[in-house]
Amino acid sequence: MEKRKVQLVGRSTLAVSLPSSWVKKTGLKKGDIATIIPERDGSLKILKGEVFTEARKACAIKADLYQEEKTIERLIIASYVNGFDIIKIFSSGRLKSNIVEAIREAELKLIGVNIVEEGSSYVMLQCSINPLMFPIDVTLRRLYTLFIIMLDEAIQALEEANLELAEDVRKREREANRIYLLILRLLNEAQKNPSVAQKIGLDNVEDILIMNVVANVLERMADWVDKIAEEIIKIEEKGIGISEKTKLLVKEYAKKIKELTEKAIKSVINSDAQLANSVANSFKQVLEPEAYKIIEENSHLEMLFECLLLRRIIWCLHRIGEITVGIAEAAIDRSVRSMEQFIEELKTET
Repeated sequence: MEKRKVQLVGRSTLAVSLPSSWVKKTGLKKGDIATIIPERDGSLKILKGEVFTEARKACAIKADLYQEEKTIERLIIASYVNGFDIIKIFSSGRLKSNIVEAIREAELKLIGVNIVEEGSSYVMLQCSINPLMFPIDVTLRRLYTLFIIMLDEAIQALEEANLELAEDVRKREREANRIYLLILRLLNEAQKNPSVAQKIGLDNVEDILIMNVVANVLERMADWVDKIAEEIIKIEEKGIGISEKTKLLVKEYAKKIKELTEKAIKSVINSDAQLANSVANSFKQVLEPEAYKIIEENSHLEMLFECLLLRRIIWCLHRIGEITVGIAEAAIDRSVRSMEQFIEELKTET
């Protein structure tokens, strides 16, 4: 915080000089434009450059250029992530049924997207997402909570030989993908519009990069839980019984991995380098060797399928722990920036 005296310039204009540290950080120069926004609490917000209310952005995808329906689906998803509000898919003739099916499949994978207009040769999608309704920390927390529910239910499905519960886990993975794509869209909009970035809780470009890393890791963690559920379903459909020993080994290791992820998320939210470092050390020094030990000591189980199941589930949990370290590393990066800000404040004081 800095205190500045209000100066009188000319006969009636009041002026306040800008902090040099902020000017350097934003790259503001003489002659540049700054936007001043009055806030409801009486304060003023200063942004570099002009802030415009953007018109709804539209893009068109010519289906004739693409043979595979998956390509159309991926193009629609990419358009959504890149911030387009209107996505039109059209053809010189009648849209093929597989292309229409791909459009509907993409619609299901995207939060806030609906078909608003349709003809024999085109389909119009519209995104009604207001980014200000999705603070980034809340949305990331939602993705992490979904991962935790998936992990708990997958382990419960193994314990209870519950095929239906394992299938529910796989359905939740699709919801995790939807939230991840929403986060990517939010981060892209924040990168393009500083006003949006601040309103969803991102103060600078570095935060956008870090949240991108965290979201990517969380989505991959959900993918690995999905693989666990898939393995459980295979075993249950074959009617193969799993011993209590194997269930306990999985349950105990999963509990440790879950605790590791909780610490990693806490470290990045609080920019806690010490906690983040303990996460990385805990995985490398304890949980990774433990995974290899479990697999090695139980590689001679009488039931081949049970042995393979244990190996695959422990490996999936190991991978979750391994990529969780990525969140811890992001937390360390974030804490370093906090130190830089502290140093700048010290320089200003002296």
